[in-house]
Amino acid sequence: MNNPDYMLTEMLEQPRILQSILGNNSVDKIASIVKDMDIKRIILTGCGDSHCAAWYGALLAERWCPEFEVRNYEPFEFVNYFNPKKLEDSLVVGISVSGGTLRVLEALRFARKHKARTLVLTDNPQGKIVKETDIYLLIHASPSESLLTTSYTSEVAKQYIGYQNDVAQTKTYLANLGTLCLLFASLSSRQEIYLGKVRKAFSLVEKAVNNRDKLIKIGQSLVTTATNVSFVGSGPNSPTSLFGAYKMFEFTLHGFSCDIEEYCHTRYFITTNKSSVIFLAPDEKCYDRILEIEPVLKNQIGAQTVIIVNEKLVTQSSSGTLPLLLPDDSILSPLVLTIPVEFISYSLAKEKGFNTNTFRGGVETEKYVTGSFATIRQSRLQY
Repeated sequence: MNNPDYMLTEMLEQPRILQSILGNNSVDKIASIVKDMDIKRIILTGCGDSHCAAWYGALLAERWCPEFEVRNYEPFEFVNYFNPKKLEDSLVVGISVSGGTLRVLEALRFARKHKARTLVLTDNPQGKIVKETDIYLLIHASPSESLLTTSYTSEVAKQYIGYQNDVAQTKTYLANLGTLCLLFASLSSRQEIYLGKVRKAFSLVEKAVNNRDKLIKIGQSLVTTATNVSFVGSGPNSPTSLFGAYKMFEFTLHGFSCDIEEYCHTRYFITTNKSSVIFLAPDEKCYDRILEIEPVLKNQIGAQTVIIVNEKLVTQSSSGTLPLLLPDDSILSPLVLTIPVEFISYSLAKEKGFNTNTFRGGVETEKYVTGSFATIRQSRLQY
């Protein structure tokens, strides 16, 4: 392409990446290693998008691997407030796409110091975090050679490497979700059943990507009301909603995430006719509750609303309803619902005139990346 759109290109790569993950024999090998460990507890941790992935992974593992006690912690909380006496029979799973997130590295050092086993998910085989873990699992979202350089130009920002393109991340997040699904399906006592569900869910991702024109139009339509955008979802889609808010932040836009019920008690009070609210409805429980809430926001307050719903559940259709084919098991719905969140965020940013080929949409990019390097890659470690 003469004028490549890197963020769009990465979003379109996602079905292919998931198919390559299905053929990754390393997942099954690592699951076998974990099964041979004498562990009672699995702890997942990560920062930013990887925090959302770790949160989702914990919810999934709790459902599919009930023989383990499963928790998710943010790295700083884990290192400073977790009881280290409980680590000796634990597996700590750190997630760092770039392989350079120091807080995740610190969490793994803390875990190893207290005799836990450690596993890291990363896209970068040359990242420093790989050298300080017992096992690592590559998500294979990007060519490894592309992770060694950056388009940033200032001396400090040029050191902030580990991503194929300097854009709001999409494909790496979904690659983490897909890898976690395969890992915990392989660890489960119902391995073949869950692997079958994962394969089917992966196929639905491609169908969602093929609906991108509809998704892009929704993002474009939000421009007139998008003083703030709330992504509202519950259960396994609480991390999806947070991921949506993070994409808003990466374009310097005001985004929020909230559980469906908590929305009524909190975010509701800042909802106005300048607000956009995107509901995620993968199952009947969520959809029924949303159908009680959404008309109030739209008719009484004047907010713009979008309901992304499993097409098998649609009972009321309106201009704000987007039916998508979602997995029957809602625990896997984030694999598909991540796609509309990405395309809506992308198209909203484009419609507002942001440069989607760079961090913060081109708004003081180098200044903030330099700050990120100082706060994320050069922060002091305790372990």
